[in-house]
Amino acid sequence: MKLAFTIIIILFFFQSTSAQENIYIDENGKIISSEAYSEKLRNQDLSYSKWLHIDENGDTHYTLTQGYYSKGVFDYFEIKSEIENLINRKIPDSNTILIEYRYKDDLCTARRDNKWTKDEILDRKNFLNPLRTDIEKNKITFIVLFENGMTLRNRPHKKDEYFYIDSNNFFRNKIFIKPTWCGSYALIKPNGETLIRNGEYRPDWMAEHLKNVNWKLFFDSKN
Repeated sequence: MKLAFTIIIILFFFQSTSAQENIYIDENGKIISSEAYSEKLRNQDLSYSKWLHIDENGDTHYTLTQGYYSKGVFDYFEIKSEIENLINRKIPDSNTILIEYRYKDDLCTARRDNKWTKDEILDRKNFLNPLRTDIEKNKITFIVLFENGMTLRNRPHKKDEYFYIDSNNFFRNKIFIKPTWCGSYALIKPNGETLIRNGEYRPDWMAEHLKNVNWKLFFDSKN
């Protein structure tokens, strides 16, 4: 009897696993084949980024999004005020703000539970800290935000903390509106010009976009 029960459980497990699907979606929301998805993703002329997540049924969705970059003009002082409320310290009015944004349910790493432990944060900071030191020498404020609904074992009252939860999803709803595999970055200049880069990247590489030769590829302003 015990053996029969065990066999039933195993069969149920394999049936549930086999029922789970990979669903491929193009930039228009249309379901496509895995071959068509891969072909579009490999085409460098199309410059697609992607978003991977698992739905409530256990199905994995592979979604294409158009372009790595987007841009806009936002109210710098509104954004600065929202960040100051999070970090509990002032940002100089002349500083450019650089945000690394992490999305809920991202399948970029093995951390699929939306929880960042102290050890995981320390590991990420060991990589970011030297980059942050160099970045912030150039009148840039760098901060890492996590979408609301994630758990972050950070130290919000420490003066040197720069990992925070986007508690009211202000930034998710205003700037980071396209969830992207491995997160996104945004540069917000004091004149409000904002450049967003989606997909796996590095903050020091993002900061390089502030050089005039790079910035003028996206904006006409000389500020």
